[in-house]
Amino acid sequence: MNRIDFYNAFIIVFLAGTIVSFLINQFLEWIDFRERCRSGGEIPSVLKNIPESSCFDFEKLRKICAYKNAKYFAWIPSSVLGTALSLALVCTGFYPWLFNVVCRITGTPGSFVSSYACAFLFMVFCSIPESILSIPFDLYREFRIEKKFGFSNMTFRLWILDGIKNLIVSLVMSAVLIAAMIAVLTGFPKLWWIFITCILFAFTLIMQILYPLVIAPLFNKFVPLEDGELKSRITSLMEQLGFKSTGIFVVDASKRSGHSNAYFTGIGKSKRVVLYDTLVKQLTTDELVAVLGHEFGHYKLHHIVRRICIMLPVEFLLMFLLYVFSQTTALYTGFGFAVAQQQVQSVQFIGLFLSSLVAGSVQEILSPLMHLGSRRDEYAADAFSARLTKNPHALVTALIKLNSENLSELLPAKLYVIWNYSHPALSERVAALEALAENG
Repeated sequence: MNRIDFYNAFIIVFLAGTIVSFLINQFLEWIDFRERCRSGGEIPSVLKNIPESSCFDFEKLRKICAYKNAKYFAWIPSSVLGTALSLALVCTGFYPWLFNVVCRITGTPGSFVSSYACAFLFMVFCSIPESILSIPFDLYREFRIEKKFGFSNMTFRLWILDGIKNLIVSLVMSAVLIAAMIAVLTGFPKLWWIFITCILFAFTLIMQILYPLVIAPLFNKFVPLEDGELKSRITSLMEQLGFKSTGIFVVDASKRSGHSNAYFTGIGKSKRVVLYDTLVKQLTTDELVAVLGHEFGHYKLHHIVRRICIMLPVEFLLMFLLYVFSQTTALYTGFGFAVAQQQVQSVQFIGLFLSSLVAGSVQEILSPLMHLGSRRDEYAADAFSARLTKNPHALVTALIKLNSENLSELLPAKLYVIWNYSHPALSERVAALEALAENG
């Protein structure tokens, strides 16, 4: 094991990227906190003439600010310690030390079996420090913050069971995915970047099928929506749009949280519409139909397909860059791995891991661009719902209720929205829907 080379270009990019990303996030969270202190007691002007906005009384506005502040003050030490841990694991040579320990157990990587055993154990042990660090913060958020503000219905027993189930599912998925990746790395040492991108894409599609049928039922009960006006109207919309699914289901989300949501999941024959039981209780039939109209908008406007078409070439390019980096001995030696050029081929999974560390440290700068496209799609889906249901006011009132029930901010800092919001702020969505209603 070599010492960390702090003059190495890869190490410099990792350290600089990690620190800059940390500072960006701290700054963004601070300006959003400052904006809450300044305008958290105000209602946006676009909401003032909407009767349903009366839910935002003084007590509700105070509660929203208190909830967001509690999450912010809990996030600060989590962010500081998480960044410190990330830097410490690299700067102390933890990864090359761990690799040497694993190699003593599995043998030197070379064959598929030894490489797979080494890669699997290495990745599992790499995740342990961060997982341990996150436990007290997860417990505090769940049993202190979420319970204090009336969201969490979680018991400690259920929290433990969820953790065990998540661990088992993660280990199984990791074992399968790593096996496929090692097979490609050993079988196609010069072209693995093409095949691994295809594997990751295929894995994502497979998970879209398996998640609603196998994984989600491990955590929640899904029952078909009862016959009635709501089911009839949703079914009518689905038939009108040619949207085929295995059914409309209500999930018992309330056994864990009071937060609400609705979504589509699966592809092909596994596709289903899912409503949180909390959402069904909070919204009227018109409002629920409008919310699902929004989700149908994403489907009919091909937002997911378009996103895949955009991201797939980017993924190929990124994986090619990771391949190029992994062929460079400077990547390994910079992080303290004693790897000669002739040994690179047998440890490319380490190169892929280190390249991902470097790339991950600078991905924060891409957040505004990624969220810009997402917010644009949300506006389009809102407009689709308004035209489909011919009732934009129902979506407006649904959004107001959901914002109120989930204690979401009414006036977040604009820069914070640009950088972190995948959905537009409530006032912006309402303004767009009101303009659409006025223009017919």
